[in-house]
Formats: sequence, C-alpha cells, structure tokens
Amino acid sequence: PIKSLTEMRSIEDQVIGNNAQNAAVSWTGGKDCNLALLRAWRAAHLKVTCLVVFCPNEARFRAHPLEFMEAQAKELDLPLHRIVFSKDGTDYKEMYVDAIES
Repeated sequence: PIKSLTEMRSIEDQVIGNNAQNAAVSWTGGKDCNLALLRAWRAAHLKVTCLVVFCPNEARFRAHPLEFMEAQAKELDLPLHRIVFSKDGTDYKEMYVDAIES
C-alpha cells in the first residue's frame, strides 16, 4: 500500500492514455482529495496537470494550512493554483468555473 503522497509519485507513474484530457484536482490537503488524486492519477483518460485550492479572500480559511498544501504539491511535483474568491458571491459553482477557465 502507498503510505504517502511522495511514495505515490515515486512508486506509481501516472497512467496517461493516448487521448487523455488535462485535469485539475481540487485540493484541500485532506484524505478525500488525496483519494480523488489517486483515482485521477490511475485513470488513463485523464492527465493530472495541477492541484487547485479555492480560498475566500476575507474569511478565515478552514482547510489545512496553505503551507501544508504547498509542501504536498511540491513533493508531488504538481503546481498548486490558489484561487481567491470573494465571499460576497452567491453562486460558488459559477465562481469556481470562472476561476478555473481564466
């Protein structure tokens, strides 16, 4: 079994099929996004190119510390894109999509 993110990178090459689409994995540093990353990593139709964290600009961030997430991304050799959004918005999904597309 894989014991850490670093081990995943060093033991298991990403499976990338001929027509793989680029994929970003939403990242908080916790177990759920780690499992999502592992599943995407093993999906031949996806090529994981980065991790993305969404954080509000004027509120306390409740996920793992950003420094922790940056260290994880560095160990995985994947860029971590920090997307700051205003908490005033009412449609978070729309804000997420707009941020990823830009």
